Amino acid sequence: MKKIFIILLIAYTAIGTSGKILAGDKEIHDESFKFSLVLPSGWTQKDVKETEAKDGISYSFTKDDTTCSIMLLAFKLTAVKNLDDFVYTIEKDASLNIPTKDGDYILGDANYFDWKIAYYKDLLAVEKIYYFRTKEPDAPNNFVYVMRFITDKIHNSDALRSQISKIADSFVPTPQ
Repeated sequence: MKKIFIILLIAYTAIGTSGKILAGDKEIHDESFKFSLVLPSGWTQKDVKETEAKDGISYSFTKDDTTCSIMLLAFKLTAVKNLDDFVYTIEKDASLNIPTKDGDYILGDANYFDWKIAYYKDLLAVEKIYYFRTKEPDAPNNFVYVMRFITDKIHNSDALRSQISKIADSFVPTPQ
């Protein structure tokens, strides 16, 4: 019996450290905007606002030590949106006040959704912004998402950058 417990404990530890949800993590699942993501312990959801037309939603999260914040925007569309056009529109939106892009975009594709990632910097902050879109032409709705991580330059450590990547890697648009 003791051997079985040890084997189960080892298996649980191996699974728990390989990107699965760990104790203290919080899964955010939005059925209306078809996505999920996992926030590690130490993060708090601050606000959720949905548009009156129910076609857009905004989430904000803050790291408990206030070294980083996340703004997540999701928009429901009736067609597949051109990703380049979406990124251009978001970058030029004066109300978002996005700093100057630093470097080239990083591109990715995962069958039913794709993405672009970019770094932005100004005198005080470093931002890493992920742009996602679903691309299911026969689906009743498609979605575009912006996941914006904002960190002041003083706290932009390797550990925080690793945590940002882990959170972003957990983001998955849910197929319809």
